[in-house]
Amino acid sequence: MVGCHGGCGGTTVARLLAPAGREATRDTLHLLTTPVVLVARSTAYGMHWATRGVAIAHQSIGPGQLPGPPLLVLVADSPLREPPTVRARVRLVQDRVQAVVRFPYVPEWRDTDDPLTVPLTRPVIEAAVALRTALLRSVST
Repeated sequence: MVGCHGGCGGTTVARLLAPAGREATRDTLHLLTTPVVLVARSTAYGMHWATRGVAIAHQSIGPGQLPGPPLLVLVADSPLREPPTVRARVRLVQDRVQAVVRFPYVPEWRDTDDPLTVPLTRPVIEAAVALRTALLRSVST
């Protein structure tokens, strides 16, 4: 699990997938040898950094390096529809990632010291299941 930028939700997503989810930093992306999950907020800023992460990941695919393209997780920053810039940037990278998984906006996560103490909603559970499924597919291919 690589957070593309600060505050993207990478730690929360990794903890939701524990023990399978482990965090790594963007600076060590080129050193990883396991399937990579890039996490970004669904903002123009988030997708700017996600796009860079996808490019770095592609440069690191090969024997003894990354086994294949990364997965991309977008964590919603509001209950509104993604902005046009975000949708356009997702379209640009969607063929370069194994999957795009969207985690919904959870307003209660803004007012807690530990997001995992908030009861999980069906959309969060569905996103976590979709991510686990995509990860399993990436390991088996």
